Amino acid sequence: MSGEQVAAAGGPGSFGTPGTPGPSGTSGGAAERERRRVLSLSRRSGELAASGRHEEALAASEEALELARRLAGDDRDTYLPDLALCLAGAAMRYVRLGRRHDAVHAGREVVAVRRELARARPDEYLPHLAGSLNGLACDLGRIGMLEAALEAAREAAGIYEGLAARSPVAHEPSLAMALHTLAQRTASLGRLEDAVLHSTRAVSIRRRLATENPPAYSVAFATALHGLGWQLAALGRREEAIAAYAESVTIRHRLARSENARGADHGYLAAVAGEWADLLMDAGRLPAAMEPLEIARTASLHAGDTERADRLAALMERAGSIRV
Repeated sequence: MSGEQVAAAGGPGSFGTPGTPGPSGTSGGAAERERRRVLSLSRRSGELAASGRHEEALAASEEALELARRLAGDDRDTYLPDLALCLAGAAMRYVRLGRRHDAVHAGREVVAVRRELARARPDEYLPHLAGSLNGLACDLGRIGMLEAALEAAREAAGIYEGLAARSPVAHEPSLAMALHTLAQRTASLGRLEDAVLHSTRAVSIRRRLATENPPAYSVAFATALHGLGWQLAALGRREEAIAAYAESVTIRHRLARSENARGADHGYLAAVAGEWADLLMDAGRLPAAMEPLEIARTASLHAGDTERADRLAALMERAGSIRV
């Protein structure tokens, strides 16, 4: 799952510890057994999703959600955090299965629940409201509700701004994530100058984080650079865009050579390197375009996309002939 989705799913007080009194006021009662069942199903859903069994993961998530709704209906104060977690988990499962409208419905509900929780205990729940808003912004964007997506992204970034001002170490990574989402949603409405401003801030934060902790933040940094490069290119700021793409691909290329790289990592690298090559070729810089074209071709082979690799090889041959 993406960082945005992880943030949307998280939350303090997700499940109570064994022995927490249920609606009946007694530990070990029916409510507590149901709560443990919710916890078990939610864990199982995550395990199934991680192994690619997404339909089964959704079934487990929906069962957990049904139980959490019943518990929250009996004792809202005690079980509302559990309901929020289950809603966020269901939203992620819907996204993975392409059920985008269902994801939006669940995402809107989790935002409403976490907004209620944040009003009562802002220090505890505001970060998780912001994460849910960020996830909802992504989901709304997928179904073309661009203004609503922008509104959710703007609110998420605003909350994280306040949190990061008070506690930068704890909240700047999430602020950078929210700024990246805000930039994407702004760009989708054609407001490219504003999008570049948001992306530039996200890149700045993630550059510092990646310098301090490369294993944790290099992928996010490269992703932010890619977003900035695309937006700069759309504005016609070609040389700045080329520089952003070059840095993004350099990072992704290094990561793709690690033993932990997956096919999806190579596929993403191929796409970004191809975009970089296109910019260079559009600028008439054919010799310089050979490097990203070769990176894209090799990455395509590692991703198992031989058709794309063959097309890139043919393009390199034609570009080489033109250059001569």
